[in-house]
Amino acid sequence: MSKSSYKNSLLQITLPTLTSFNEHHRELIKLAVNHSSISLIIHVSCQEIEFYKNYPTECWTEISDLLNFLYISGTKVSYENSKHFLEIDVIFEKWNGYNIELVKETNFDVFFGSKAEQSRLQEFNSNRKKASLPEIHIDIFDTKTPSPNNQDFKHNFNENPKIFQTVAVGGTFDHLHAGHKILLTLTAWITNKRLICGVTDDCMLKSKKFKEYMEPIDTRIAKVTKFLNTIRQGLSYEVVPIYDVYGPTVTDPDIHALVVSRETISGSELINEERQKRSFGILEIFVIEVISSTNPSLKEAELKELKLSSTYLRELCKNSETK
Repeated sequence: MSKSSYKNSLLQITLPTLTSFNEHHRELIKLAVNHSSISLIIHVSCQEIEFYKNYPTECWTEISDLLNFLYISGTKVSYENSKHFLEIDVIFEKWNGYNIELVKETNFDVFFGSKAEQSRLQEFNSNRKKASLPEIHIDIFDTKTPSPNNQDFKHNFNENPKIFQTVAVGGTFDHLHAGHKILLTLTAWITNKRLICGVTDDCMLKSKKFKEYMEPIDTRIAKVTKFLNTIRQGLSYEVVPIYDVYGPTVTDPDIHALVVSRETISGSELINEERQKRSFGILEIFVIEVISSTNPSLKEAELKELKLSSTYLRELCKNSETK
């Protein structure tokens, strides 16, 4: 099987620390995207992720930067190669709650990795053999850029780190793309028990551009639910339609935090005002940005050119239909 014919791929990346990603990993992602046609899972192993899962808010910025780097690097290459609908998912080992190599439904064609990952990929196949699953072809990439050196990480957290039992997030989630996946992953990252995701109902989207190419509410809910269960098992997920800007946030007093994008931060202020009127606890607001100010994955101009939006993807659907 030639590299260009792989359908469903896994790229193994091992990081010494949360902040040790570099051009070596960008090159690996580029090669993996170039040789994948349907789906690519970027499987990340990092001891810091395992440690900080119990102190999630202490490394919010670092996790955000890492997700930005991985998703934006992959999306940029896929768009450059006209693979706008290549399914790219970033999964954190151990935090996800299962062994990625043993998932039968994924139907992997190949395990990708650098030379340093070869023994790990062989371990994946050994685990599959024990589970009576067929071995997967291993393809090792030769990279021009060196892998990062091993580094020790220092535990740095407050005496009383915040852990939220229930966290909410909301959005349209049409044609689930990298921006949505970053938002959902960061929400799951700070959630300890229950994640409530409000998906905007069709009745609120009549003014959306290229509305006729928008996925129906049931499809969007199903895709969000599938993605959440892919990135992390063990949480309780409630993915529900919402008919206004508030959704369950003003009817459920047990929600403790809300994750929003920079563009929708004004809505979070309205939510907290309404919760105050109802004598509910004020939600702690976590704001994400596709580009982090501390460690940008792309320059501002490059991000605009990337057109990371559902509107752009709906426009592609329209153009492909008219050809």
